[in-house]
Amino acid sequence: MDIKFLNQPKDIKLGEVLIKKLESGKFSRIWIFAGFAKDSGLDYLLEAIKKAKESGTMVECILGLDKKNTSKDMLLRLLNLGCKIRFYINGDDSKLETRIYVFESDEDKSYVYLTGAKLSEGGLTENMALITEISYEYSEKMEFNKVKANMENGITSEDFKVLNEDILKELASAGEILARIIERKIPSIKELYQNGGVDIGVQEYDESASGEYNKIEKSDFDIAIDIAPTKEVKVQDSLGIEVEHMIKKKAKEEKVVSKIVINDKESNYEKMNTLILPTNKVLKKGVTAHEIKIPTSIAERIYKFIEYPNLFSEEIDEKGKLREVQEIKLEIFENVTKQEIIDENAKLIKTEKGLVIKSVKFIEYDINENDIMRFIKNKSGEYRCEIIKQESSEYNIWENFCINTTRGSGKKYGII
Repeated sequence: MDIKFLNQPKDIKLGEVLIKKLESGKFSRIWIFAGFAKDSGLDYLLEAIKKAKESGTMVECILGLDKKNTSKDMLLRLLNLGCKIRFYINGDDSKLETRIYVFESDEDKSYVYLTGAKLSEGGLTENMALITEISYEYSEKMEFNKVKANMENGITSEDFKVLNEDILKELASAGEILARIIERKIPSIKELYQNGGVDIGVQEYDESASGEYNKIEKSDFDIAIDIAPTKEVKVQDSLGIEVEHMIKKKAKEEKVVSKIVINDKESNYEKMNTLILPTNKVLKKGVTAHEIKIPTSIAERIYKFIEYPNLFSEEIDEKGKLREVQEIKLEIFENVTKQEIIDENAKLIKTEKGLVIKSVKFIEYDINENDIMRFIKNKSGEYRCEIIKQESSEYNIWENFCINTTRGSGKKYGII
């Protein structure tokens, strides 16, 4: 047995180690034991888990579920890959705290990784953590089996239940986990509020239907839409039939709930046409004025969407540094004032810290921290930037689409 203490991110990145071992095909069985499972961490490992399953490796996940960070959609993906999942529901009084990754080989070394780092993208890559790597030679298989037996004994109690699709739906319905939205075709702000009502279609993307969107009859997710008391609104029911709802005035704020269907397919950044992201405060003076920033962890995923590097060229910035820039036509719309301006000379700028949308026309708007931006691609080189203000009723709609965690930040984003 050999024990090593490794520092992240100085010595290694745990995520890279796990991915390499998952994809190697050298292990007969793998355990992912994570007391706090976030979508971003599971998503980071998902492709490697898929390759492990394809090579015949048994993958078992023992997860602590968190109602704010673990989603139905992500767990369904793991089930669809053939992973066995046992779960514990984290609560305020009791939480599963263990983080262990175990790799068993029937022919070579077996490994155990112990860490305090959470199963999140940041926890697997950038956050500072001490990682203990314990390796067992094949001749030490008896010692490894004792470790495995102790681990198995700890997760066979009634506190840990085996997950299936029926239980998954019950957890989502009870609010024990998130239901993740991966809608692609979403109405514009104008479409949402046409005729004084709220009109949300119930549609699902079907990759086999040549880009068409098909009506379906099932609805798995509720989005709450704030409206004024005593106001009559129009929504579509779960069959796509328009029905009227009269909201009666009460002491507390009322909400109308409109159903939106969850597409359980994986997020497809290749086919996205809209990025939904909380904004930074846009300054009107200074070097970083007139800029909405997109963090690196998001920018790296949307290169095809912004046509990087094909439409980017090099230029020298104000500080004499080389940067990559795409000149774009940008329509800017703000949902409270309804003001719409077109900037023919806006830019997408790739920086070391991510991507910047820059427009001098932003000075015409009061864009604050955590307003929501819908960044929509009209066509190559032409985009639309819709700013949804926090004080507006539409804000709750689009906030529900921000279900992906940004690495190193509490902010979340969505794609359509």
